[in-house]
Parts: sequence; structure tokens; C-alpha cells
Amino acid sequence: MALPFIAESAASAIIENLVSTCSSYLEACPATCGMQDELERLQHALPQVQAVLTAVVGGAPVMVQNKALETWLWQLRDAVENAEDVLDELEYYELQKTIQDRDDKVRGILSNCKRKFDSFVNRIFSDDTLKRLREAVKGLDRVIAGMGPLLHLVTGLYGPRVKCQKLEEIKNARETSSLLTESEVLGRDEERDLIVEWLIEPGDADVNVSTFTIVGMGGIGKTTLAQLVYRNERVQEYFDPIVWVCISQEFNVTVITKKILECVSREHFGDNSLHALHENLKQKLTSKRFLLILDDVWNDDKMMAWEKLVAPLKFGQRGSKILLTTRMRSVADMAAKVMKCKQESLNLNKLEESDYMLLFNKHAFLGVNPDDYKNLQLIGEQIAKKLGGCPVAIKVMGGMLNSCMDYEYWKKILEKDNVKLQQGNDDIMKVLRLSYDHLSTNLQLCFRYCSLFPQDHMFKRKKLVNMWIGSGLIPQSICGRERPEDIGKEYLNLLTRKSFFTCKTHDNRVEITKKYFMHDLLHDLARSVSLGECIKIGGDVAENIIPKTVRHLSVEMLNLLSIREISNLKNVHTLVISVKEDNRHNADHALEFIEVIKGFRKLRLLILDVNFHSYKLPNALSSLIHLRYLSLSLQKVVNESIEYDALTNLVNLRSLDVSDDVIENIPYISKLPFIHILKNFIVQEKSGYKIGELKNLRDLRHLCIRKLENVKSSEEAIEANLNEKKYLKSLGLRWSEGHSNSAEADEQLLDNLCPHINLKKMRIQQYQGAKSPCWMTNLSLVNLTTIELIDCKRWEHLPPLWQFSSLQHLFLQGLHAIKQIDWSFFGSNNGCAFPSLKKLLLWDMPNLEEWIGIDDRCMFPQLQSMSISDCPNLRGIPTLHYGLRDLHIYNVGLTALPTINQDYANNNQEHFQALENLIIRHCKKIEYVPSELFGKFKAIKTLHIENCPKLTKRRISDIELPSVLGHLTTWSFGDLEVPLLWSADLTSLIWLELLDCARIASLPPAQVCARWTMLSRLDIKNCKELSSFGGIQALVSLRSLDIEGCDKLIEVALLLQPPFPNDVGQKKNTVLDCFLKNGRLSIDHHALLLMEPLRSLSSVCSLTLSDASRLASLPEEWLLQNHAALERFCIWNARSLQSLPRSMTKLCSLVILGVEDANLIQSLPDLPTSLRCLVINSCHPVLKERCQENIGLDWPKIANIRFVRIT
Repeated sequence: MALPFIAESAASAIIENLVSTCSSYLEACPATCGMQDELERLQHALPQVQAVLTAVVGGAPVMVQNKALETWLWQLRDAVENAEDVLDELEYYELQKTIQDRDDKVRGILSNCKRKFDSFVNRIFSDDTLKRLREAVKGLDRVIAGMGPLLHLVTGLYGPRVKCQKLEEIKNARETSSLLTESEVLGRDEERDLIVEWLIEPGDADVNVSTFTIVGMGGIGKTTLAQLVYRNERVQEYFDPIVWVCISQEFNVTVITKKILECVSREHFGDNSLHALHENLKQKLTSKRFLLILDDVWNDDKMMAWEKLVAPLKFGQRGSKILLTTRMRSVADMAAKVMKCKQESLNLNKLEESDYMLLFNKHAFLGVNPDDYKNLQLIGEQIAKKLGGCPVAIKVMGGMLNSCMDYEYWKKILEKDNVKLQQGNDDIMKVLRLSYDHLSTNLQLCFRYCSLFPQDHMFKRKKLVNMWIGSGLIPQSICGRERPEDIGKEYLNLLTRKSFFTCKTHDNRVEITKKYFMHDLLHDLARSVSLGECIKIGGDVAENIIPKTVRHLSVEMLNLLSIREISNLKNVHTLVISVKEDNRHNADHALEFIEVIKGFRKLRLLILDVNFHSYKLPNALSSLIHLRYLSLSLQKVVNESIEYDALTNLVNLRSLDVSDDVIENIPYISKLPFIHILKNFIVQEKSGYKIGELKNLRDLRHLCIRKLENVKSSEEAIEANLNEKKYLKSLGLRWSEGHSNSAEADEQLLDNLCPHINLKKMRIQQYQGAKSPCWMTNLSLVNLTTIELIDCKRWEHLPPLWQFSSLQHLFLQGLHAIKQIDWSFFGSNNGCAFPSLKKLLLWDMPNLEEWIGIDDRCMFPQLQSMSISDCPNLRGIPTLHYGLRDLHIYNVGLTALPTINQDYANNNQEHFQALENLIIRHCKKIEYVPSELFGKFKAIKTLHIENCPKLTKRRISDIELPSVLGHLTTWSFGDLEVPLLWSADLTSLIWLELLDCARIASLPPAQVCARWTMLSRLDIKNCKELSSFGGIQALVSLRSLDIEGCDKLIEVALLLQPPFPNDVGQKKNTVLDCFLKNGRLSIDHHALLLMEPLRSLSSVCSLTLSDASRLASLPEEWLLQNHAALERFCIWNARSLQSLPRSMTKLCSLVILGVEDANLIQSLPDLPTSLRCLVINSCHPVLKERCQENIGLDWPKIANIRFVRIT
């Protein structure tokens, strides 16, 4: 229902603006008539409109369906938005004129005459615009004229008495107690134990009463978990008293205090004052270690009410606790704030699959034997998965299914759209709807908008916020002095804190990125409450009924002509279209598609993902003057002479996401003053493309300027006004590779491209100057977090980078003239070098010889990741900090790894080594590693040492690899190869690579391999001296074995000619049964199958013979041993293979068969019926002929295979 679909504040602002604009026009042109009476009526009726909308929004929690009210609200919304369009059009023409006047003045065209208001009227109020202005006023007047009867209706539906009655009904329905309503609670033991352990801990010494909050979406099981905790024996013994109070939505301090007091004293209190209740409760709780459970808390903003509530609670004995349940993390923040304690909480997630299936089966098969309904079990699993692990949804759905144990009924439920499914189960939606009703109108609008995205969509903050703004959900009228982006971010934070989104953070050691997810049931809620406003359609558009009220539409179309099905929707503000079909050759269809798009005149946001060549599309959109957000994914246009000048008519654009070939061909881009991102501005010498076009783009957030060699003077560079762009966050300055400008010219140009002090990220590329720009040497850019200097081959002396206090990411690449990095001196006597740096990369610096650090001073205290590559002459690296997690060294002239033992905070203590990933490759001079590498570094998970042939055990008395090591690669590892393999218990090792290990003659014995209990992948390549598998059969978790280029192993195998055992199936070797069970085996010589333990394998699911050049016939006996498990069989370089054996048909599980270079095979045997994919390449011409469709002799053998390619 559409009751909350229009915000009172937004509607009022638009109506007031309309009246003001029209009044200004009437003052300037008093002779014009036709609007005066309507304007007076609008001004008079505005308070009544506000009253109706406020009453409707306030009555949302007790909403009653009423068709007349819904119809009127949609009419009002249409009229308000029509008025908004006209006002936006007026602002558009005014802005366009301002830009034109500015450009004319720059060109010396505009005379210096005084602007008058009447000239404004003449050029802005064209006859067409004036007509629409009148229509907007009259339309609003007509709608508001019919408002009278609705005032009484709204009072009846949402009046105080009715509202109180409905709220009381909701409150009674949601009242809870400490008694469990379930005989058994599934899947919450771990969470219960965690909370119990926290409760019985003493807590902080300086806090008597601390709080813990269970946070989660509606129906996820918060109350049930709290009841489990309440009934726990350890909790019952530890606390006295234990109090349970259900709060719900009305946060009445007196009522809640009275409930607590009655629980504690077991007495009834009448109409006592809050003061009396407080004194009584304080007396009861003093020196008592109590536990107070506040269930279903919603108040996250009334701090004074909270402070009143907790005032007597603070007198409890140390160790007293308050446990809350809520849907909003903001409640957890509020409770901790008022209690002045640490915020501790548990985000309650969905049930695991095993638990939610137990719960589903318990309710769906209640009173019956599930084994009697095996036909329903699989379909039941599919239905349960759709419910997203939500206990309430599972219980309700299970109960509904239990009422009709019929396959067709269950199948119908499975095939139903989730929203329709939920609408038939009010209990689920009612629970979730409460959270939605608790949101402000603006937050509701932003939440509904998310129904345009598919389920399980990963939201990125910037894109979502920009789409909200672009679609008009955050209008400037509500922003005041704040930027819409800041308000949008706050909206997203609020929705996350109120559990509508789940935020997952990813730390890549440079910055923390956030991704947002929405639970499936909340996505269903968004779709449910946005019906008629926001719609997402996939597949055949014609099969869907789209209401004409829709404002925000996302469509996946089968082809371009499907656009016809939505061409009649004239109120659409947001349009997202994806066309699956390749339409590059349908020129007529493309033209029709473009014409329909041009008809959506109200659009604020347009996203098109279409696969056709059309240089006409960008210019065709120039009439969509309300656009704020435009994203086009098209086929690249090869014709570089095309200019998209008409795009500059879209002067309101904030976000423009188009390909580089479009951006670089937009002349006079300065006409888009609100544009935020310009990633590929290419400077040209011709008019419209000079760097001065950037001058008035003051709202830029991200800018990359290319071909800077085309800037011909310092005056031109200064004209870009980079130092005045205070919102600019990232800046790229790039010259063309091999440009002919002198070093002096580049240096002078770069000096004049000084950015604003607020800049955070900067990249300089292909700069050919030798000196640093003055604005980097004077340290004016104090907010820089990222500096990237790339392919600046003549840059000789680095600026004082160590003094950029905010710098977190430093990337130096291709600085060929740098011979020395000297960070041994820096200006501040008390500070430290690179105090904030987290990631450092030095790549392709062939002349770098010396890196001077600091022996007794703080350096890189926050460094987490370092990568040094292609610095073949670099002899040493300064001592590094203990906090380093990733160290990558590739082709560096070191003779030893750097020492990692600095900890400036605790110089005299044993420190935890944080290093997790150590990768050393192609360092041919390196002779030894620090002794602590095999002793103190307990956190290494990935260790790769490749092509370091001089490495020795020198200075290493004992080799002990960390037990958490998960990935080990050794490649030409000197005399450390063998000791590493025989070292400590690698109980966490998952992947082991042995590459070019010349000193390894045998794999470790079984007693060593048995300790590698997690090893699932083993790659052995080019280990020329390897002649024994050792105890490899003890690798019980191995699922992938790849052997290649091990010549001695093959020699040993060729000497063996034992028969394959006939009793493999009868042998019961437990260890061997686990080895490569359902695993993948890849070998480069078939003789290896004669060696144990490969010879006795019987459950391999994938076999690859990577070099079958000497194989005349397949190893039939081995294949038959594995016939029940083998699903994939590939033979590469099969030039000697003459035929496939007749026994192929016995490989009853085979799904994929691939043969490469099979030039001798002339016919096929009968193949297994399980085969789904057959690929034979470079085969004999006779075989091609025999496999011709319908006529070839072998065609019947392959006709039923789903995919066949024989070439």
C-alpha cells in the first residue's frame, strides 16, 4: 500500500517552492492571469496537506487498508512530482544560461550589460514552460480540492484513540516472558555458551554494571536465545535477582521501572511517582549482583529517557549485567553509552543448514513419520533454503506445509515468488514489518529502493549512495548545508545499525573496504512494501503486469524490442535496463530502442547495459534534462572522430559512467558543473579539450588527466584550478609514454598542477622530469594517504615521503634513475618515518643499489605489507617492524633476507611475530635467511621460496616450520629442500608444491606424511632426482596429485612390470582407501601407474595423462579398477594412441572424455551412457567422417552425448 510513499517534508518543500516561483513570476508580469486563485488556495491548504501526510506516516504501524486514501495519495504524489519536474526544468534552463553566459564572457562575446529580472523571465519562462507551470499549479489545486473528506477519514483511521488501541494490540501480541515456548532449541548452543561466559565474568574493575546486546533481524531468534540464557543453571546460581522485562516499542521509563521493581520485590506497585520507584529500586538492588534482561528494545535516540531508566541500576554490585535483545545495533551503542561501559554485542546470524533443516522437518512433518513422505523431503529442502535460515519463517512455513502433505501443494509453494509466499503468511511479514515501520520516511524510501537489486546482491557504498542521490531520494531541499553524499552515507549507516543491512569489512592492508548485504527475507520485505513503486523484472517483460505508478524500474530484457512493453510508463524516475541478446547487427532495433528511451522524460537515473554499436545513443539522451546519473555499457565505437557534444546539455549530471572512448570525445565538459568523477580527461590542443575545461568543475571527487604533454604553458596549467577543488579525493597526472617534451618543461608543468590540501590519493605517471614538484617537497599535502609514482624514468631524487604523516600506501615503479633511497634523516627529531604507512611497493627499479634506513629510530611502525620486485642491484633492506604480515621479494639482489625484529613500543619484551605470507622468488644471490624465520615466526600461513639455488642452512641450527602453515612452495631451494620436508608437524598444510628440487630423492616416510593431516593438494614438478614416493599413501586428506618432469621416478616405474591386482575391491587397507579418494590425479607418463601406491588406487574421480606421446594403448586394468569413481578422463598429446579400448563402456561414471592430438584414432568403441562431454582434437580424417551427424557409422555411439566436438 502506498500510504507512506510520500514524505511530508519533501511535498511541503516542493509546494512552497512552486508557490514562491509562480508568485515571483506574477510580480514581474502582473498582466498575466490564470494562476493567482490557485496559488492562494494552495498556500491556504498547505497546512492541511501537511496534517494529512503527518497523520498517515504516524499511523503506519497501525495501518488499515483504504482504497480511497491510497488513490488520493498517488494522485497527490503525481501532482507534486509534476510540480517538481517543472521547477527542476526552470533551474535547468537557468543553470544552462549561466554556463552559456560564462562561456560567452570568456570568449569576449557578452556585453557588460546589467542583468534584470525581466530578462530572466523572458529567457526562462518560455511559452511551453509557462504552460507546464500552469498545469502543475492547476493539477495540485485539483488534487487538494478533493482532500476535505479525507481529513475525517484519516482522523477515523489514525486518530489518537484508534492508534492507542492498535498499538496496545501490537504490544500485547509481542509481550514475552522468560519461559521458553519451544521444547527444544536448535542451533544456538554456541551463542548461548558465549553469552553465559560473558555474564559470569567479573567485568571491568571500574564498572559496576555492564551491558551485552543480542542484535539481529526480526524472527532470527533473539528472544529465544535470551530465554535459553535466563534458564541456564550457571546464570541462575551466579545472579540474584534475575529480572525479565519486555520493552517493545513504547519506552515509558515509569512503566519499565515499575516492572523491574515488581519482579525484584514480587509486590505490586500502584501509581507511584518515578522518584518513589527509583528510591525503592535503588534500595532493592544495592549490594545485589543482578541480571536484568530487557527484551525487544527499540529506543535508540532518547538518551534522557535511558539515563532516567538506568539511574537506580548503577547501584548494583560489581558484576551485575544487563542483557538486551534488539534489531538495531544503535540500541547496543546507546545502552553502553549510558552505562559508561564497553559496547559488547553478538550479531545473531541465520541458522546453519543442518540446524534449520532439523527445525523445518520438526514442523513440516509434525505428527507423521518423515520416511513415509520421502517424495516430499527433497522439495522440502529446497523450500527451507528459500527461507534464509530464519527460525520464525521456517516454523510458519513448516506448519503451513504440515497442513497439507501433498506433493503438488508443496511444489506450488516452492515455485511461488517469495513475496507472494510471504504475503500468504502474515506472521512472518508482521514481524519484519515492525522494523520497517520504525524507520523515518526517508529511510523507508531508501530501503524500498533496494528491491531493484537481486537477492544476495553485494552493495557497494559509493554506488548505492550515488544511485539514491541520482534517483532523487535525497533531494537538496533536505540537505541544508550538508552534502547529499554525507547524508546518504549516514542513511546507509543507520539502516545497517538497524539491521536492514549486514556490513562485512575487508582489510587489504591498505584500506578497509566495506560491502553490504541484505538478508533474503528483508529483501522480500523491501519488495513487499514497494509494490507499485519499485519493480525488478527478469525474462520476458510481456509476461509481467507493471503498474503505471512505478517510479523505479529494473528490467532484464531478452532483446531490444522488449522495450516496447514499458514505453507507456511515463512516471519512471529510475530505469535500469540489461539486454541479454547480442544486438550488434540489429541497427533498426537499436534505433527504435533509442527512440523509446528518449520518451522517458522524467528520468533522474538511467543505467543501460546493451550489446550494440550505436554512436547515436549518448547524443540522443540530451533531451533527458532531469538526469543526475547516467551509466552506459555499450560496444566500443571505433570511429574516433565522433563527438558527443550533446551530452553537455545534461547540466544536472552528477554521475557519468561511460567508456573512455566516450569521455575523451565530449567537448566543453566544463558545461557539466556537478560532475563527480572524470577518470579519463584527455588534454588536446584543440578548443573544447584543453586543460582549462576543468576550471569550473568544483565538485570533482576523482580526476585523472592524460596526455599532459599537450598543455603548452604554465598559464594553461594554472587555469585548471586544481588547488581550488576542495572535494577532490584522488588525482592522476599522466603523460604519454615516450613524449618529446623536455625535462624542464615537465618540471615546470608539474609545479603548476598543485592540488588542494584535502587530496587523499595521487598518482603521477610517465613524468620525465628529474626533480620533485615543489608542492611535494614542502609537505603541504598533509592528508595524502596514497602516493603512486609510476614509470617516471628520469626522476632522480625522491621527495621527503617519510614525513607525510597520513601516508598509508606508497607505490614506486619504473623509477630507473633512482640509485639510492636514503631515509636515514628526516626533519622531526621526535617523530618517526612513515608513521602511518601500511603498504610499500618498490617495483622495476633496476639501478637502485642502496636503501639506507635508521638504526635507532622508528621506521614503518604500521607497515603490514611490503613487495619488492625487479630491483636486481639492491643489496640490502632496512630492519623491519614486527607487525609486517606480507613480505614479497622477486628478482632482488639481496644476499640475505631483512631482519624483522623492531618493536618500538616494547623494546625489551618477547614479541609476537605477525608475518603470515613470505614469498621469495628468483633471488639468485640470496644465501641465507634469518635464523628467527624458523623459530619465532609462528603465524606464517604461506611460504614460497622459488629459484634461490644458493640458499644454505648456514646460521640455522634447527628448522621448525610453523604449524599454521597452509601453503608451502619450494623451487630450487638450495640445501634447505630436504630439511624443510622432514621438519615439524605441518598439521595445517593444505597445498605443497615441490618444483625443480634437485636435492630431493624421496618423499618423506609415512610417519612424517601422516602428520600432514590437512594436505589436500600436492604438486611435484621437475624434481629430477626423485625416485621414491616415500610414505605418500599416508596423506589421508589428499585430493589432488600432479606429477610432471620427474625423470628418475619414470625410470624406476619402467623397470616395474607387476600385474594389476584382481582383488583390489576385496582388500581393506584403511589408509590406502583414503588416499586420493574421489581425488584428481595428473601424471605425464602412464608408467607411473605401475608404482605403488598409484597402482592400487580404486576411487580416483579424475585422471589426466598430460603427455601420452609414448602411449599406444590405454592402461585398461587401472581404468577398470577405478570404473565406479572415474568421472573425468583427459589424454593430452596422444599422437601414438591407436584406439580407445572396448572396455570404455564399463566406465559407468564417466562424464567427460577429452583426447588431444589423436591423429591415429580412426573409430570409436561403444561409450558409457553416463558420458555428457566428448572432445577429440586433431583426429584422423576417417574418424571425423564416421562421426558425422546422422550419417556417420559411429554417430549412433555419440548421438545422445550432450556436448560433442570432434575436429
